[in-house]
Amino acid sequence: MKDLRKFTALMLTAALAVSALAGCSKGEETVKAESAKEENTEKGTEEKEAATDKETDTQSAAPTDSGEDIGTITVMGVDWGFGPKQNSSMEQYWEEYFDVDLEIEWVSYKDYAQKLNTLLASGKAQDIPDVVQVMSSNNGGFYYPVFAQAVNSGMFVNMDPYLFDEKLVENNRVMKEWSDEVWENTKYKGHTYILPRSISEVAPNSGICVRRDLMKEYGYEEEPKTMEELKEWLLGLSEASGLYALEFSTPDFNDVRVAGFATAFTGQGQWGLDEEGNFVYQPFAEGYIDFMNWMKDLYDAGAIDPEFILNQSEVSSWRAGKSVANLNAWYNWNQSEDKVSNKVFDKNTPDTYEAWCLMPVEGPKGYSLCLHSLGYGECIAINAGCSEAKIRKIMEIFNTTDEEYMDILMNGVEGLHYDMVDGERVISDEQKTARQEGYVGGWNQIFLKDNFDIVEQKFKEKNCSAEAIDRAYELKKATEEEVQKMGLVSPTNNLISETYNNSWSTLIADCNDMIAQYIMGVVDLDGWNSYVESITNSPEYMAINEEFKAAAQEKVG
Repeated sequence: MKDLRKFTALMLTAALAVSALAGCSKGEETVKAESAKEENTEKGTEEKEAATDKETDTQSAAPTDSGEDIGTITVMGVDWGFGPKQNSSMEQYWEEYFDVDLEIEWVSYKDYAQKLNTLLASGKAQDIPDVVQVMSSNNGGFYYPVFAQAVNSGMFVNMDPYLFDEKLVENNRVMKEWSDEVWENTKYKGHTYILPRSISEVAPNSGICVRRDLMKEYGYEEEPKTMEELKEWLLGLSEASGLYALEFSTPDFNDVRVAGFATAFTGQGQWGLDEEGNFVYQPFAEGYIDFMNWMKDLYDAGAIDPEFILNQSEVSSWRAGKSVANLNAWYNWNQSEDKVSNKVFDKNTPDTYEAWCLMPVEGPKGYSLCLHSLGYGECIAINAGCSEAKIRKIMEIFNTTDEEYMDILMNGVEGLHYDMVDGERVISDEQKTARQEGYVGGWNQIFLKDNFDIVEQKFKEKNCSAEAIDRAYELKKATEEEVQKMGLVSPTNNLISETYNNSWSTLIADCNDMIAQYIMGVVDLDGWNSYVESITNSPEYMAINEEFKAAAQEKVG
């Protein structure tokens, strides 16, 4: 391995020189990030072609342990709006760290799925990068039709031999902690073609984040324990404060901002099984009408945005101080004890705003939980056109677990992306630019992320109060226990239905509109029931059920 300190010093000098010339205001940084997004899209195509040529010529080739040249490892990942640059200081540092030539193309999340699917449609392994990040489809699965078709045609590596036969999972410090359920949820037709980068909490979006300062001011410190109590509690605090009861600004009722509330009334997530073993879509399940009536009561009282169907995200934003509560991840209210160093609320809000989180509340059929159906989020797939030596190199460097690597993955490089002052990380304006351009903190979408204690990371490290830390641990325990108590599962995981793939989005195209119209009083109960029957009695819905059943039977043998 080359001299890392020498490399760091050189990169720091270069970064400071560039930053001194760039020296821009916050508004200019935003414009610069947007320009970087456009530049990356154009530049990515050129660099991918250059990388292909470079690999063919074996220029700058990295040798494996056997001495075989593997050429450049090309990668395509998702840019979630931060504007990382090609060949950034961070990319160059990883090349030095791993002694390998990397070509990373970060594509805007708005364009990523279309770009990947266009590449996959060619049906040729040579047309896609060596490693691609796979984005989930609208129903939360990663084996969506276009990707599944690419797998079927042999475009991606079956990773079972590397992960299990050669015992990578068993010997990897991070992966060996993952459950059998997580690995089962990576499989397609019994084999693993996608590799998770980190595991998730079992029911993350189950936290009812609230304004505790309002609770204290208006005498609402006794926390609700049921859905009915929650409704009255929200309505009362909304009326007293003059704010919306709930942040809600979307016509999508699968959205995590309300999905957990529906679970309390239906006892299932997006899909469930009825007593006869039929697969049931949540809006068509028994009890969903009670959830809609719960939402309708808030709407009729003027306690949610009356124009929520217009997607006006800022109108009822909890972080902007415009609503009492927000159903979100149970760890996303991690306000520092001083309410300033980690503010949580928008920067322009008063420092008197105080964040808190209610425990999941109980409904007629369960708790207000939003199950993470797969147990992981980001994942990657490896091009089957790679040589055996390159596949092994990818498995090696993309699954590193040493402490130095993990620290760099999360925080970047000392001296280049931050400085240590009195034991604390201090980031200058120049380093902020370097961090943005290098996508510091974003590489865990393609590289392996550690199994962090999320309370430690989100609360203790953010200097939250002891009371907040205790509540966070209480929330984590409660969500895990209540998922088990309810037997909450996602029965459609890894089940393939051609009718679903081909017809589902068209079949339920009007579903969210009908729910919204019922809540707004435009459609009555008879109208809703007629709509549900028109779907559940349709040939397509029945075919989906039969195909899911057949796939489930095949899965268990």
